[in-house]
Amino acid sequence: MTGHLPAAFRALWHELPLLAATGVLICTAAGLVVLVSPGVSPLSVLLGALVISPVWGAVIATTDAVVRAEPTGVPVLLRNVRRHAVAGLAVGVVPGVVVAVGLLNWQLFAGSGSWPLPSSAVFAVPLAVSGCASVLLLLASCYAFSLRVTAGLRGKQLWFTALHLVARAPLVPLGVLALAFVALLLGTSVTASLLLLAPGPVALFASAGTWTEKHALHR
Repeated sequence: MTGHLPAAFRALWHELPLLAATGVLICTAAGLVVLVSPGVSPLSVLLGALVISPVWGAVIATTDAVVRAEPTGVPVLLRNVRRHAVAGLAVGVVPGVVVAVGLLNWQLFAGSGSWPLPSSAVFAVPLAVSGCASVLLLLASCYAFSLRVTAGLRGKQLWFTALHLVARAPLVPLGVLALAFVALLLGTSVTASLLLLAPGPVALFASAGTWTEKHALHR
């Protein structure tokens, strides 16, 4: 990730107003989801995909501009919400639906009795398939948002490219998801103010990783 990583680190200080605005937008969207459907459930995951993904698409478009040394700032972020909301939704709804199906399969499996009862075996296969698909698509989505909102890829080409990047450099999306998880854990157990600070850095490093690997792919 070294290609664009220095720009991401510099932005942690030089783009503080942008990062703060990013945190406010994402936390507001997430707060709406929690208000309607608290906890982790198929409904909350679907709501998250519908409400948070459009904003996240705008955030990623903005952090892409940061790591690529293009003009950026809070006004650009706000314009990107209008320009890239639909693209962000188109990306986020794919893993959102698959993860929701995976959670539903888990609920059915958990309620069907303990292994190795035949009723449990009926739900084990779809649970395994949806679980594997959920993991792959969550990892691929770390690349897919940038590939959609900035590179302009769509449909099968978008997801095949994102999955190719996951196979080539799995540590990038694993690192991004780990950073998001640690921030969420600290925000819920230590201080909620960390939740406001987390989205910007997560997006910066996702953008830096995506563009570094994409450029390496085409060398």
